Amino acid sequence: MKITMLNPYWQGFKRSLVTYTRIPLKVDWSNDIKHISPVCFLPWIGIVVALISAWPLWFDWSSSLQAILMLLTAVLLTGGFHEDGLMDACDGLIGGWDKEKRLTIMKDSRIGSYAALSIWFSLTIKWLLLSELLDVIPKSFLGFIYTLSAWCIVHVLARIMPLMLMSTLDYVTQGKSKASGMIAKLSPIHWTIALVPCLVIGLLAFNVVALLTTLLITVGVIVFLRMYLQKKIEGFNGDTLGASEQIGEILVIICLLVSYS
Repeated sequence: MKITMLNPYWQGFKRSLVTYTRIPLKVDWSNDIKHISPVCFLPWIGIVVALISAWPLWFDWSSSLQAILMLLTAVLLTGGFHEDGLMDACDGLIGGWDKEKRLTIMKDSRIGSYAALSIWFSLTIKWLLLSELLDVIPKSFLGFIYTLSAWCIVHVLARIMPLMLMSTLDYVTQGKSKASGMIAKLSPIHWTIALVPCLVIGLLAFNVVALLTTLLITVGVIVFLRMYLQKKIEGFNGDTLGASEQIGEILVIICLLVSYS
């Protein structure tokens, strides 16, 4: 009976895992199979990505080498899903002069100057910040747990940002979109599923005051992004969701670094 009750959650998690990572998993996509909305499991997918990509922490390597390998593994696991969104969003939002042109540019598979600049600065900043964070945390067993928790909360909280944009803006796109099938407004139960890992892992990575401060800063950034996207394209699309996740990763690493420093 319990297994039957939990099956919709498991089905939703599997669909989310297959959608947001390159992990090979057989999933039955039939509509008659009961499942919870896969979108609400996005923070849980962040935990999976973080735990697998944390393998360099087991080796006594330099912080800079550990950091670059952790970032590389995370990109390989997700297929650069969010990074691609960041590049397309920057090309469209900055390079376009009206809503239609911005959305058209985001559909273009070619990489423009704004895309190249954004991904270079994004990865470079994350590498430097993560390297600094790994240097700040003591090299001990407790330090390892701290570091692992910190890397998990980076990927968990960053994935809350697109969920908040998704719930407060209208979806806009031109033509067919791969992301449209995963767009959904979250109900209270969906938000509960999404926020549980934020609170549990957040209390391992931060103290209570630092966690609340980080959450408030995250909400503040979301408000700014929402205003910006409303002005530029009157809503959101898949690319802007990916961009918000990348901004979230940088934001959370900065908060962790300030907290541990």
